[in-house]
Order: sequence, then structure tokens, then C-alpha cells
Amino acid sequence: MKKLISIVAPMYNEEKLVHEYCEETLKMTEKLAEKYDFEIVLVNDGSRDNTYALMLEEQQKHPKEITTICLSRNFGLEGAVNAGIKKAQGDAVVVMDADLQDPPALIPEMISKWENGADIVVGSRIKRSNDNFFKKAGASFYYKVLDILSGKLKLEKSAANFRLLSRRALNQVLDLPEVNSVFRVVVPFVGMKTDIIEYDRDKRYAGKTKYNLKSMIPYALDSITGISIEPLRKIAYILPLIFIVFLIGIIGTLVGDAGWKPACFAIAMISVLCGFIMIGLCVVAEYVAQIMMEVKGRPISIIYEYHACENITSRRADDEIC
Repeated sequence: MKKLISIVAPMYNEEKLVHEYCEETLKMTEKLAEKYDFEIVLVNDGSRDNTYALMLEEQQKHPKEITTICLSRNFGLEGAVNAGIKKAQGDAVVVMDADLQDPPALIPEMISKWENGADIVVGSRIKRSNDNFFKKAGASFYYKVLDILSGKLKLEKSAANFRLLSRRALNQVLDLPEVNSVFRVVVPFVGMKTDIIEYDRDKRYAGKTKYNLKSMIPYALDSITGISIEPLRKIAYILPLIFIVFLIGIIGTLVGDAGWKPACFAIAMISVLCGFIMIGLCVVAEYVAQIMMEVKGRPISIIYEYHACENITSRRADDEIC
């Protein structure tokens, strides 16, 4: 029996690119059809347009390769990825964005590295020439902060969700007990042999990106607080600064001229101290919020409909016969 490769692609309000994504991905699978079976897992993350209807149409056209999943509502990127990898049956599983900024043409190279012993193959973006200044600057700052706070955990630079995982690596990810997980953080956590493929990130094929400031900030906070306890430890680094500011305030009070200058300086000193305290409280609050999410134990997503492709159903039938 051929090895099975699953390709997970979450979609949210992406009716303009469903057909194009499937067409480009199927072109890639045709080149490897003699050696591998493929399962393209399309995950509808509570879309409000015709995305899911178009997914079902593509499944009818290509019943052998396309699996569809519909979530009960919009759970966000992580919920959609989690649903896809839970249902994926492949010996290796690729997770990618469906906007074609992650090129399906790179998947054969990922598979080759997996066949040569890598448990995880990461797509690392060399250039983001099609992103605006705000997005590039924000991404650069985000990855630098993650790198500083990651402790012993080493993250691949400029790497998002475009990754291939062996079944062994994926099972380790799925066995992690946390609820509010971030895929690009938990994959490096499991370790294992990792290889990297560098590529130029292309422009979006159609539609508008869903990564606006409103969605990026909570995602970044989930990543940072989910990666390690380093932010809590680094609060202690503020203490020497507070002590220095306190000494400056005392010296200014003792040697300064009488009048309004000492009072203004004291107010400024108090403001700085309060600012430091608030920063520390905000960091602690983020961790308390993470604890609340984990204690609740709610699923990261809920699957409403699931239609497996024929490559999966035929394998299940073979297993039952065996």
C-alpha cells in the first residue's frame, strides 16, 4: 500500500480561492501519484460566505483526494488547524495556509526530506516583499520577542504554520494536554529531527487577509504566554530599574531647588513606577487567563460535519478485511 500524505488547509471566508487552491494542490499531487496517496483536508472555520459549499463541490469533483470538515462556528486559525490534524490520517501531515502564499509546489521537497529521516520539515520565509511595512515590522518584532522569551526552546525564524510532520511527531503534538495551544509553538516543543526549507512568500491569490491588528495581538499573546514562563521570570529584571529610578528621585529631592521642580520629579518617578507595576500585572494577568482556559478544558474546536475522501474510506475497508 502507498504511503498517505495529508494536506490540511483551514479556510475562513475564502470563496474566491477554494477552486484555485484545490487546482494548484492537485497538480502537485498528480506528479507524485505513482508513489503516494493524498488526502487534502479542507477545514471550513465557520465561513459566512459560500466557502463550504464550494468545498463540497470540489469534493464531488475529486472524491478520491478531498476530505471536508465543517466546524460548528468560527474558532479561529488554531481551532481549524487542530480539527484538521486530528482528522488527518496520513503517514505525514502538511499544514499550510490556503491563500497560496505557502506554495504547494514545495510539498514534494518536504516529502523528500521526510523520507530522508526528518520528522518535521519547516517552511521558512526568506522574503515578505508582498506584505506592507506594518505587517513586516510587526512580524519581525513578534519573532524577536518569541526568540528572547523561548528559553531552551528554539524556534525557527520567519516560520509560520507551513510544516510537514511525520505521524510520530504529529501524535506527540496531539498528545499534549493543553487546550489553548499554538501550532507554531507546540511543534518545536516536541523536538525531533527538524529540517528547513526556505522560500519566498508569494502574494495572496485572492481575497483579503484575516490577519489584522485585532486578531494578531491576541494570537501573539497566546504564543508568548504559551511558549514558556520566561516573561514571568523577566519581570524581576524590572526591579533594578525601579531601584535606580528610586535613587534618582531621592537624590533629586535632597539636592534639588525648592519649589515645583522636586514635586514634578516626584510625580514623574511615581508614574514610572506605576508603569512598571502595570506591565508586571499585565504579564501575570495573561498567564492567569491561560490558566483559566486550561482549567475549563473546553475543546479548541467542534466538528459539525466530516466527509472523508475515498483514499481514506478505502484504507479503512482494507484494514477491516485484514
